[in-house]
Amino acid sequence: MEPNVRWDFRELLEPMLGHAGYILAQGEGLRPFGARVASGGQVAMIDVAPDSTGLNPLIIDSLYATFRLEARAGTIRACGVCWDARVPAEDGSGLTDAVAIGLEHRDAQPTVVVCTYARDGDEIHFHEPISGLGTRHVFGDILFC
Repeated sequence: MEPNVRWDFRELLEPMLGHAGYILAQGEGLRPFGARVASGGQVAMIDVAPDSTGLNPLIIDSLYATFRLEARAGTIRACGVCWDARVPAEDGSGLTDAVAIGLEHRDAQPTVVVCTYARDGDEIHFHEPISGLGTRHVFGDILFC
C-alpha cells in the first residue's frame, strides 16, 4: 500500500473507531456513519441519520451515494463507512460484536477493517483490527443494474 493511501486510511480509521466507541459507550445501537478525506486533505465525519439506531442498509446506501457524487466531482480522495457487525469469535464460541469499516481510496483497492470489542461497564475496548480486501462502492467504474 502506498504511503499516501496508508496515511489517508489512518486519518479515517482513527476518528471513526473513536466515534463508534463513543456511540457504543452510550448504550445505543451503532448506526452507520461515514467520513471522507477531501482532495485537499481535510477530514470530515458524516452522519446522515443522527436520530436512528441500529443497522439500516438505506443509511449505508445513502452514505455511498453521497461519496460517489463527491468522487465524480473530484472533491474527495478517500472515504469510509462504519457499521455494526457480528463476526465469528476467535475461540470458535459463536458470533461476537464488532465494528466494520469499509475504506476506499481513489488510488488503491478498497479495504475492510473489522474490529471486535469488549464492553467494560461504560467503556468500550477495541481489540486488534483485522483487515482484508473490501468491496468497491465509490471510486472507479460502478455499474448499476
